[in-house]
Amino acid sequence: MLQMSHELCYLLMSHKLCSFLELLPPLLGVGSPMPWSNAADRLSDPYCKIKVGLQRARTKVCPKNLNPLWEEKFSFVVETLDETIRFKVMDYDRGFRDDLIGYYEMKLSFFPLDDYQTFAEELTDDSGTEDLGSIKFSIHISSDLSHTPPPDVQEASISSSPPITPPALKKLVRKPTAYDNMVHRFLGGDQKQSESEYGSESGSPGESAGCITTQIKRRKMDEREVPRSTSPFQEKHLTGILSITLVEASNLRPMNKDGSSDPYCKFKLGHQKHKSKVLRRTLDPVWKERFEIRVYSDSSSILEISVYDYEEFGFSDNFIGSIEVDIVEFEESKTYKKELELEKNGGRLVCIFNLSRIDESSADSSCEISPDDLIDIRKTYAMSYNPLNYLTYKWEDVEDVGVLIVKIIKCIDLPEADTIIGSSDPFCFIEVENTRVRTPTLYKTQDPVWNKQFKFNIKDIHSTLNIRVFDEEKNKYNFLGCVKLPILEAHTIHRCLLKDRKLERVGFGEIFLETELIYNPLRAAIKTLLPAEENLLYEEPKFKRNLFMQNFKRVYALSTVVLSLGLWAQRIYNWENKAKSAIALLLYILVVVSFELYMVPMFAAFVIIYEFLARWVGFKSFETWIMNADLQEQVSKEDEIEDGEDFSLTAKMKMVMGVCQTVQNSLDLVASYCERIKNVFNWTIPFLSFMAASVLISGTVILYFLPLRWLVLAWGINKLTVKLRNPEYEENQELLNFLCRLPSDVELNQMRVITKESSKRGAAINKAVKSRWHK
Repeated sequence: MLQMSHELCYLLMSHKLCSFLELLPPLLGVGSPMPWSNAADRLSDPYCKIKVGLQRARTKVCPKNLNPLWEEKFSFVVETLDETIRFKVMDYDRGFRDDLIGYYEMKLSFFPLDDYQTFAEELTDDSGTEDLGSIKFSIHISSDLSHTPPPDVQEASISSSPPITPPALKKLVRKPTAYDNMVHRFLGGDQKQSESEYGSESGSPGESAGCITTQIKRRKMDEREVPRSTSPFQEKHLTGILSITLVEASNLRPMNKDGSSDPYCKFKLGHQKHKSKVLRRTLDPVWKERFEIRVYSDSSSILEISVYDYEEFGFSDNFIGSIEVDIVEFEESKTYKKELELEKNGGRLVCIFNLSRIDESSADSSCEISPDDLIDIRKTYAMSYNPLNYLTYKWEDVEDVGVLIVKIIKCIDLPEADTIIGSSDPFCFIEVENTRVRTPTLYKTQDPVWNKQFKFNIKDIHSTLNIRVFDEEKNKYNFLGCVKLPILEAHTIHRCLLKDRKLERVGFGEIFLETELIYNPLRAAIKTLLPAEENLLYEEPKFKRNLFMQNFKRVYALSTVVLSLGLWAQRIYNWENKAKSAIALLLYILVVVSFELYMVPMFAAFVIIYEFLARWVGFKSFETWIMNADLQEQVSKEDEIEDGEDFSLTAKMKMVMGVCQTVQNSLDLVASYCERIKNVFNWTIPFLSFMAASVLISGTVILYFLPLRWLVLAWGINKLTVKLRNPEYEENQELLNFLCRLPSDVELNQMRVITKESSKRGAAINKAVKSRWHK
């Protein structure tokens, strides 16, 4: 409500009555439903216009509603009770002229003075139509400019209009007229005093612009975007950042004729609004988008979430459903995954909320966890305090693996995001699993010092700690650098160089952080065997040449190890070194004769322990021992050539085509052998299928009478000594030779004989040719 000084009150009331008019919530409550204006869904998008003299105000739009409830408050300054107040209820139409639903008007003298009362009046129109609905409002007219609302209204009825400052007083008072001077002289004043109080005639045009200016009219569009609980001229105090992860929706109400929708989502907290992307023709959209909303000390705590169906060509979007979430229930730095049910069976919405408290007034202060709390945490998880924690646990507590404490100390040598000023406005995002918090923004510095500590509840110790540094701008964030650390190594002070966005190259700047992980090893081991928590923001990467070549190199590097092992076995088989081949033959005989099933996990454990000793003691690893020196040198030379040479576009295209051809041929080879094995059992080639059946029956009889151990021993001795017995013997792969004789499905289709009588297409062609010939 506009606050005026006693001096101004005296100037105005010296010749006319000056009063305050307040419209208190609920501004509009419908006693009977309004008529619908949208023929498609038989609903309306109503809003209300209020006019008092030259002053105007407007409420927000309630979409798809015949019983709107605004609960908004407006204040007006009036000169006389002879003025008329007019309520006009309109139906909002995007891109077209709004439709009139009905109006109600009455003289202010009809309402009681200095009293709060609620009225419910019927709406009418110029044609005299009945049943247009009713309007319900509370009104208070006060002649005391310094009055205060009653206690039950004051908290929920804070005016959104700014206070009137002394420099603006002259704008509220017009130049005195002859009637004003006459009244003033009659009350005992003179004309000079009147001119000195009202303003001289030589004042500027802005200083003599009407008795009561229409500032509310000029600011009506701004007030629609400012929350009702705060003043646009009042200094706002940032208290936190609300991070919203819009994951997905399901079972949305269809709005299109084909039974689908084009949904998008809106978030509104006070005057801040965010909108997601539009997903076409789906009732189960998956957005995976993140939004951030600033939370101020005087802002509203109700987050409005609405889902709409997008319409093209300027038509108004269809309302699917909405829901309100109270952020007061959110605790600091704690993640909440909520499955929200939209109203009127609109569907289900999955969102993740995280509230990070920020106190800008103490940005440089430390936020430490108290020693007592730290001792309690260690008692809960650490074995040194309670060894029975590993044995006495409940299955429902398996998800509570431990706690990660992260302290962001500072950054140094950050790049200049604001090139004009030569500095940055940095802040950090800290992400663990699906939880994200942030530090406050420190302005105009390249060496920020935060000393902020955060605590994360860990569900999987194999997840990672992601820290990203940004520069804050008005409408966007500029990336400065990031770092990614495994949680299991979070036990010391880190000084890390920041990397680029892809975490492949070193960027600019360093970050200092201190981490400590306290966890229960038994719960961590059990959780390792359970399914990992889904990363709700993960998106499969699109096809890129660089990523494709990188994945091909990874597969090629693994294949070289297998190929090296095959070459090593080939040298043993060819008796190139008779001593090694003899030792291999004796080991083979010993293993086959004394083999037991428990030796398989024992050998795997031996390899793991050997690799551990090779890393910490300095032994030669299995990979280096098996890897062929010639192949290793060839791979290293190829990597040096690719790193040192700058390929042209044509060379890059040829490289990609060569890799694609290799992948194509490999897939064809695998598919062909699988189809040939299938054709053995399908009797595609009866001779080969009969031959395979005979061999399998013979093998069954042999295995029934002879132990498998002696058969494997005989087969291995024969294979290992064949080159020793006959150096000119050529290696033969009987199984592969047999499979090569079988055709694949592609070859069968190529060998299929087609005749005109058996082909429907041939018959149709012959019929068409004959009919044309007869014509």
